[in-house]
Amino acid sequence: MLKSQNIITGLILSFCIIGFTQPVLAADTDALTEVLSNVDAKVCTAPKDLAQFYTKDMVIMFDDKRIMLDSRIKDYEGMMADLKGLKCVIERKILSKGIGGTSAFILVDEMVSVTSTSGHIDERQHSVCTYGFLNKGKTWKIAHEHCSSLPDYTIVPGDDALYYFHNPVY
Repeated sequence: MLKSQNIITGLILSFCIIGFTQPVLAADTDALTEVLSNVDAKVCTAPKDLAQFYTKDMVIMFDDKRIMLDSRIKDYEGMMADLKGLKCVIERKILSKGIGGTSAFILVDEMVSVTSTSGHIDERQHSVCTYGFLNKGKTWKIAHEHCSSLPDYTIVPGDDALYYFHNPVY
């Protein structure tokens, strides 16, 4: 009797482990990543359009700073005015997700690269970010964004003079 209980318990644990460690299905996150892609497309082209992707009472945290959306938009507009030939590339890898009927979150490993033809600008930011979403009718909106900086592992100290700039030691 004890042996059969151990087998059943083992099977249940195996199914649970398999279920929790399955890769994130693309169909589950398509609507959420589409919102982030739309935001990405506006950052370096039309920052004023960003507000449509966020809830009114949203919170943005970056490292230990709270950022208001209006301030972020002004910063992006200033960046666009100062830099010519601006190119922004954002790559994300989804690490975790939770999706319900009215709310959802995704945890991502995020690499941001901003380059410009004026002034040899090459800004890179490696972060882990959590995005919280609320379903507003048929559209998802960002209600929470929290990113924490990580070292940029793509930069090798001997290959890039800006290694220590991009990877400060805290």
